Amino acid sequence: MKTIDALLWRLLKKEQGQMLVWAAMGLALFLGVGGGLSVDVGRAYVVQSELQNAANASALAAATDAFYSSSTAAATTLATTYSTGSGDENASAFAGTATPTITPLCLKSLLPSGSSCTTSSSPVNAVQVKETATIPAYFMPLFGKKTLTVSAVATASMVGKPLPWNVVIILDSTGSMSTTDNNCPGTPSEFQCAASALELMLSKLNPCPNGASGCTPDFNVALFTFPGVSTASAGDEVCNPNGTPTMMEFTLPKAGATSYTPVKYTSSSHGSWTGTYEVTYGASDADTNGFVNDYYQVSASNNLNSSSSLVKALGGCLKVITSLPSSNSIPAGGLAPAKGDSTSGIGVTYYASVIYAAQAALTAEQNLNPNSKNAIIFLSDGQANMADGTYSGYPSDTGAFPDSGSFTASPSSSGYSTLNGNGAGYYPSATDECQQAIAAAQYAAKQGTRVYGVAYGSEQTGCYTTPSGGGANTDTSLVATGSNVSFTLSQLTPCVTIENIASSMDYFYSDYNQSGSGGGVDAGCQATANSAVTLNDIGLAIAAKFQTPGLIPNNTQ
Repeated sequence: MKTIDALLWRLLKKEQGQMLVWAAMGLALFLGVGGGLSVDVGRAYVVQSELQNAANASALAAATDAFYSSSTAAATTLATTYSTGSGDENASAFAGTATPTITPLCLKSLLPSGSSCTTSSSPVNAVQVKETATIPAYFMPLFGKKTLTVSAVATASMVGKPLPWNVVIILDSTGSMSTTDNNCPGTPSEFQCAASALELMLSKLNPCPNGASGCTPDFNVALFTFPGVSTASAGDEVCNPNGTPTMMEFTLPKAGATSYTPVKYTSSSHGSWTGTYEVTYGASDADTNGFVNDYYQVSASNNLNSSSSLVKALGGCLKVITSLPSSNSIPAGGLAPAKGDSTSGIGVTYYASVIYAAQAALTAEQNLNPNSKNAIIFLSDGQANMADGTYSGYPSDTGAFPDSGSFTASPSSSGYSTLNGNGAGYYPSATDECQQAIAAAQYAAKQGTRVYGVAYGSEQTGCYTTPSGGGANTDTSLVATGSNVSFTLSQLTPCVTIENIASSMDYFYSDYNQSGSGGGVDAGCQATANSAVTLNDIGLAIAAKFQTPGLIPNNTQ
């Protein structure tokens, strides 16, 4: 041992070659530290890569299912689900516990030309996810750095091509929709505000991929309205010389029908006529079921094709009818006004028949497009309040339904479904109309159709209670169940009706800020899963539900 110690001492004392020894030792130390640092940096790089993958997945998941409901909580839940933490979908032993930060955004560049964001997150049209993880360092503590913070950011927006969908828009065109909405830009009527919001929705639904020079569109849309119009004013003649449908009709398609065509009615004293809920039926740009896909035009300032029958109808050709024509002007047959309403303030609101008609058309359209999905967008402001009977000034056999008086219908009125076996709430019937609408929408949902319910200035009273504007309630017996919002008969309101028309609360929206002269708006009619409260924001929110999400640059404005 002494010999070894003496040898080392002599080497250290010997000046010849001393620099070489220290250089070798320094090089070893440098290589060791450098190698250690490379391990830390390399590990951070691996973690950052995993975080980026998780951020991408989280942003896409949130964009697909949550953020367009304007629910930050839902987006956070989804983003966390696809995070890298223990038990998450992208769990990583390297990343440890990652913390996601979710930021809903409104990006002006994603809005139609001329539109702007209300706030930095309204209307929500993108979501940004930042994943952050703190990992321990192995060699950097030598320099006072015990941990490393690694992060990754991803931004996703609904900018992709719409998925293959067949969509029916059901727009209330009854007299109450003529009320001015002071809360809508320009203070138009409710009907005009709703039509404009639907146009905005369509302007965001490019049926071809962004940048594509051409494609075969597989996003098909049909416009339904109620009470409906005669076939003489539908299709290409929706813009007739008077700028309004020539006649309104209530027709009653069978529940469970697999296709929809305008229904022919025969009156013993007034001949035959045909009425339709489908405004686009028979248009030159529509297919055999009345669906069109030519509404979008990239070169147009508002992204809408002004030649499309759908755009024409929403752009002003289709109007709300505030009074019934006189009996002399009805070419053959007619319709009855609502209970308590005069012919100058018509409120012929009946949901069930148009919902069954829409589902029948969707069934046929899906047969033409086997890989597509079906959806209904139902927008209305009031209760179902159609009356059954005849009225002074109209032909004696002009009842509300085809099996009333001396009416006969083709197809026949037999085979209609019922809500129970006791006779109350039969479809069609003037009894339990709100619940008939719920049953019709629940039937559509069972066929796989996604049903959106949009309550627009929904009234405080109606259905079971006497409407605030007068008239009679229609629902007198409990015959339906609320799959989304449970209710007793005394709790049944227009809002509760539309909540249960939606196939789930994720697809229920409410504009409860309608401030027109009509009054009686139910301010408590609010969507728990969706915070969009103006029709324009609701239109954008619904548009996003039909599109595939896409990652966009994080600095997109």
